[in-house]
Amino acid sequence: MFKKYRSPVSPFSSIPFYFLIVITILSGCASSSYLKGISPTGEKVYFDKTPIEDTDAFQTYLQTPQSEVDKQHYLFQRLKSATDLEYLHDGAWYNPLQAYRGGMWLMRNRYKKGQNTRDFIRKYVERSDAGKIHVVKYPDGSLHEGGCILYNELDRLEETAAKRTV
Repeated sequence: MFKKYRSPVSPFSSIPFYFLIVITILSGCASSSYLKGISPTGEKVYFDKTPIEDTDAFQTYLQTPQSEVDKQHYLFQRLKSATDLEYLHDGAWYNPLQAYRGGMWLMRNRYKKGQNTRDFIRKYVERSDAGKIHVVKYPDGSLHEGGCILYNELDRLEETAAKRTV
């Protein structure tokens, strides 16, 4: 007697469509979920909590002309000495020695004479050639964008070195 009303099939009602939307949203949020070198309490995050004056990297830096290349060497030495951290590059995790070797490779193969250290980090270290963010994983499980950590370390280096020359 009465015909059942059937609504037209909508792509929005299909499970694969919703799955695709959810995956798209999650993948877009993944890169923005990394911390930006600031702890939840608002403090800058570094490779470790050791005062830099007590590190071999800083003592070595003080004996150099303190050029942009010397700053980069300092940063990669600090990275190498942070033995409890892991580094994500293009989907694979690396230990500090491997990350240090990668950084030194970048300096040998990508650094342009006279290039500012911040420009070098922005151009070659913040993201991989594939456009993926480099990530630092801390023992507490927190994940920070690697470029942000390097900028923090560079700020601390420049501030500390400036105090010693005054």
